Amino acid sequence: MAADLFAPLLKELDVWSRCGAVARLWWRDDDAAAPSASLERLTRLGADHGVACGLAVIPARTGPALRDHVLAAPGLLVLQHGYAHANHAPPGNGAWELGPHRPMGEILAELRAGMEILRSLFGERFVPAVVPPWNRMDPALLPQLPGLGFRGVSTEGGKNAPPGMPQGMRQADAHCDLLSWKGGPARFAGPEKCVTSITEHLKEKRSGRVNPDEPTGVLTHHLEMDEAAWIFMDDLLSATRSHPAATWTSPADIWPPAE
Repeated sequence: MAADLFAPLLKELDVWSRCGAVARLWWRDDDAAAPSASLERLTRLGADHGVACGLAVIPARTGPALRDHVLAAPGLLVLQHGYAHANHAPPGNGAWELGPHRPMGEILAELRAGMEILRSLFGERFVPAVVPPWNRMDPALLPQLPGLGFRGVSTEGGKNAPPGMPQGMRQADAHCDLLSWKGGPARFAGPEKCVTSITEHLKEKRSGRVNPDEPTGVLTHHLEMDEAAWIFMDDLLSATRSHPAATWTSPADIWPPAE
């Protein structure tokens, strides 16, 4: 991919460098449940660049096969992708698993059961942060999450992010989804759109218009990625890893264990 496609991002990182600051980014990948050729590719990509990835794993669909893959790959961390990735919203309301369409007790029971599954399978590789399926969550659930042991939430920045994190909880969203989901099968959203999304969030952090402590999130979906998306992610990691004002942080550092 032509280097000039990353020129706006690198120019913004140069500004961070002149300010003596380092821009923190992080990588989230959704809908993990079992090993696959595409997950192998994601794992190799992260290892080649020395970048950790937070796999949003669906508790009700996963098992020992994914456990064995994750435990053999030091760069993979596990986040909780709801419970079963099942839509419970009535027609015409969009897709929601963690929405206001069911009793709260039922949803919390599923989240608790999902956490138990992931902790049992992945041990210390499990990072207790909720990634709501379809990036939608009823804000009324937020005050209940710390009592279940969760440390944070990750949705889609600027769109479906629930307002107001309870004390002790941290929000770290995805600000750039590499895929477009409109008008048919998922496909690469395009280098210009992705570079712009990342660059604009960095500018907003630098100017104080958004939380400067929130890392800029890049979202992949290994099961849906086309070749153009894989190539872009490889090039993005190369471009940013070689810049002194950019660093990729691990989900374990975003949501460290409670003291």
